[in-house]
Amino acid sequence: EIDALLAERRPELKPAQRTLVGRLAEGAVGRALGFDLPAYLASRQDALTMLHTSLAEPDFSALFRMTESYRAGADGATKTSGMLHALNLLLEDLLLIHSGVPALIRNTDLAAELRRMTQNVTPAWLEAASRGVDQVEAGMRRNLLRSLSLDAFATSLPVR
Repeated sequence: EIDALLAERRPELKPAQRTLVGRLAEGAVGRALGFDLPAYLASRQDALTMLHTSLAEPDFSALFRMTESYRAGADGATKTSGMLHALNLLLEDLLLIHSGVPALIRNTDLAAELRRMTQNVTPAWLEAASRGVDQVEAGMRRNLLRSLSLDAFATSLPVR
């Protein structure tokens, strides 16, 4: 139903994008209609950089280049919150695939990549990553340096 509504009210979205927005909106029609897909995709790309660095790439240069853009101020807080939200959704998708229910993932356009990533994670790793996201969010409330908090989080995850 959300897909049909998006086709009618947001004709600029392609079918795959409508499916993605519908899943990310979690059944909320208003959220789906107002969903900022380009902003989410940019945040998700940064979240994927963090996951790739933690899971496969011992070279942290891409991570450090990415986190440099997370500066102080309201814009930085919004950008960081968006990226952490995207990261949480990706972690949930990894958990769903790992648990044997891949049909429930939200990031449907990344299904194949997420399946590959799942081969390198354990439930303990997913729990550590989730706790790390919580710590970064707590640090944001204490006004810690965002880029440093993100770097510390990504480099502290056990490499698989």
